[in-house]
Amino acid sequence: MGRKDEPSYADLVYEVLRSAGQPLTFQEIFDEVSRRRPITTRNPKATIRGALGQGSQLISLGDGHYGYLPYLVQGSLLRLPLTKEAPADQPLIHPVEVYHSLWPDFFEVRKRKVTRSVHVQLPNGHEAALRLEFLGGGVWGSSVPEGLLRYLREQRASAGDALLIRVSDGEAGRCEAWLEPRGQRDNAAVARRNRELADVAHQLLRRSPSRDLLVWDLAVALLARGLYRSNVAPDPLETVLGADSRFVSGGLHVWTLAEAVAPEVQATIRERKKLEARLRQAASQPPLQVVEAPSLLGMRRAMEKTLADVSALLSEKQFGSIEEVDAYLAKLLDKGVPPRRAAQTPLEAAQDLMYEAWESPDTRERVRLARKALQISSDCADAYVLLAEETARRPQEAADLFARGVAAGERGLGKEAFEDGVGHFWGIIETRPYMRARFGLAHALWAMGKREEAIAHAWDLLRLNPGDNQGVRDALLSWLYELGDDAQVKRLFDLYPDDAAAVWLYGRALSAFRAEGDSKRARKRLAEAKKGNPYVPDYLLGRKRLPGRLPATIGFGDEREAIACAAAQVAAWRKTLGALAWLDEQAGASVKQR
Repeated sequence: MGRKDEPSYADLVYEVLRSAGQPLTFQEIFDEVSRRRPITTRNPKATIRGALGQGSQLISLGDGHYGYLPYLVQGSLLRLPLTKEAPADQPLIHPVEVYHSLWPDFFEVRKRKVTRSVHVQLPNGHEAALRLEFLGGGVWGSSVPEGLLRYLREQRASAGDALLIRVSDGEAGRCEAWLEPRGQRDNAAVARRNRELADVAHQLLRRSPSRDLLVWDLAVALLARGLYRSNVAPDPLETVLGADSRFVSGGLHVWTLAEAVAPEVQATIRERKKLEARLRQAASQPPLQVVEAPSLLGMRRAMEKTLADVSALLSEKQFGSIEEVDAYLAKLLDKGVPPRRAAQTPLEAAQDLMYEAWESPDTRERVRLARKALQISSDCADAYVLLAEETARRPQEAADLFARGVAAGERGLGKEAFEDGVGHFWGIIETRPYMRARFGLAHALWAMGKREEAIAHAWDLLRLNPGDNQGVRDALLSWLYELGDDAQVKRLFDLYPDDAAAVWLYGRALSAFRAEGDSKRARKRLAEAKKGNPYVPDYLLGRKRLPGRLPATIGFGDEREAIACAAAQVAAWRKTLGALAWLDEQAGASVKQR
């Protein structure tokens, strides 16, 4: 147990990434934290993963690296439209990417929040200070400070103009801003930037296990990958998505791919959007005024709790039509926050404790709450999940705890849930602890060498929830390649034919070659892969060396993605007799197969 005056591991993780000044791999973070303070928990790596997962400013870049958001947003150029007449006299309404750039600690826990204004340097030499304010109705913005007010009036700003904001110091909160009159907007250049932003957002969503993302997660991912570092500011992200037929607003801040919207969920999305529109209409009736901001602590993890609360409240009522449901929900949500429903059963009370545990930055407190939850209800699957992740020292211990979580989930859900919920299992809030426990069990079994059992669990998770919100298919693909099970790899590819990441494109080419050799189909698959990312063959063949350290960021179809893809697949290509020679021939390379 550490001394009271020692920094927590979460604090150390933050400090390591801040002081590095650049993204780091998990191993680099782990090694540096270990150097500063020995990690004496039962599962040291789980401790550091937990700290990373709870750090709202510690961003996974999708390639094994983590970065510090205030550094990642520097240099971003953002567009803040002025939509009201006499905009100098109206509060500024911030698009999601604006407030995450200017206030990167938006989702931060209280002890790491920096209550500061953003200092805006204006072209006339004056400086203005912006404060982030909750304007009601789910809207965030800022009152116009005196210096900016004078500047906007001097420039005769009007509706249709925009403020362009360049982030110069994300941590200190410093930026430059200037007015772009609507007559000076380069529509063609903005359209090109909008398309670039939309293309990358499309790829991010296609790589998302569930093919949907919360808009602030999508905005942060785009900011972190440098999509806003340009000399032309795109339109606000939600405007870009809304104007592109590839995206669908799923309501409640969720965006999804149009291609992923199956007929059975279209009606649900329509009703959610209808409800959202009514709520916005109700919220916009009074003038926007600055009100006290609600607490942001744990907003992300609270979403599942909020959905559970609303679902439970609806289950207590009987409605004659969807209009009655709308009216009831509008009444519940007219203040922007749904009411919390008191736990009605021991299991609900235990699960409420687990939502509290996930929000705690302290490992010991999380473990304490998990054990307390099990005292309240032994059917609390999430409690076993947390204990497996944070207290197990060996795979066998983890597997035992995850297995108890699976059994608890089965007891709590009952047989009917497994019969009626197949195909949309994750969409039933109560199933998620069970799904987490079972996926954890699959990983633990794989680590123990019980590979067939692990793979069986993964396949059944995909049967229950083919939308794959958990990313089961990525783990399964890796496992099947390691076993050399070509038939099952093909089955997996057939289930997810539209995954366009380089790993999947080159994986399909490799699988075709393993099945047919130098066939027309194998060549077609390889041509598709090379079109998606032409740089991969050089790294697979050794024409270019894989760096000792993976790139800090990757772009879709660029050389950095090629490095990440080759690092993940080179072993499978080398194990396949003749594969590298075939790739060499088809790619026009001169390097011989190793």
